[in-house]
Amino acid sequence: MQTSLIEKFVEKITRGRKERPDRFYEIFSARGFLLDLDGSFGKVRLSEDSHADDGEFLEMLQNIDYKKMCNKPHQDSIARQSNKDTIPPCHPYFKNINTQLYDIDNSQYLTELFTQEIPVDILRLNWERDRFGKYDQFKECEDIPKIRVYDLEPFIARLVKSISSIGISTWSSCEGHWGEPAYIVFDGKYHRLWFQAIFNKFIRKKVDLLCEWEWLGWDERCSIRSSHGDCLELYLEIQAVARLIYDYRDFLRNSKKQVSSLLTDKHRNMNKKELLNVFEGYFNIHVQGISMLGQKGRQYIAGGEDT
Repeated sequence: MQTSLIEKFVEKITRGRKERPDRFYEIFSARGFLLDLDGSFGKVRLSEDSHADDGEFLEMLQNIDYKKMCNKPHQDSIARQSNKDTIPPCHPYFKNINTQLYDIDNSQYLTELFTQEIPVDILRLNWERDRFGKYDQFKECEDIPKIRVYDLEPFIARLVKSISSIGISTWSSCEGHWGEPAYIVFDGKYHRLWFQAIFNKFIRKKVDLLCEWEWLGWDERCSIRSSHGDCLELYLEIQAVARLIYDYRDFLRNSKKQVSSLLTDKHRNMNKKELLNVFEGYFNIHVQGISMLGQKGRQYIAGGEDT
């Protein structure tokens, strides 16, 4: 990763942000941390949507040599106990973060912050994840296990975390290397098609997209690339989409609950094109400002009609 790219990236995301809490919020949100900012008091804290371990990792990031300190195994798979963990986050950073402890005006520090590399290890994957691609799990809107920032590559982390926060399960992500596109792999067709519907009917209407977002059905992957190989353009667009999703997380969570409550066994056996039509049809009605589906919407979902 070129230092100049990271410097330009940080300059773009912090433009107009002169106060330290504001700059910290933009930089570490871009790195993948889900943060709350109280502008009136200049306080930043970890959001309750964060993984409990994110506070510990954030504390380690006070040191420019944090990579020597971070030696936990990565968890690209779902731990058996993670879905049943009801212990609330207890790290003090969920209440307040002392932003003075972070050298965010040091370009060398920022370069280290955005160049963490996650080793690929297929053996980390396990069968616990398989149920998150099932129709019943999607319909019941079971909670998705939270993802640690530590386990994500820097420039894709915010998008993965925001997607997870709205109840969509993913299992692999890559920020893009050596000219290859960035990508996210979804847990099964239901999660992928639901996100694709959100993207087509919601995100496209709110973000001026410059990159190509391609849907590869053979492995439920969304591939993201700049049409002219501009990594800065790619990473800034990923940030914009991630910010939008997280800002509208309550709306998108409720949308999933509402559409899932209307699904029947008929939808279980639909092909991808038919099911995408159903999901997009829901957004044709719901995103126009209707908070609850009316009779027309209920008939549409139940019938699975084409848009």
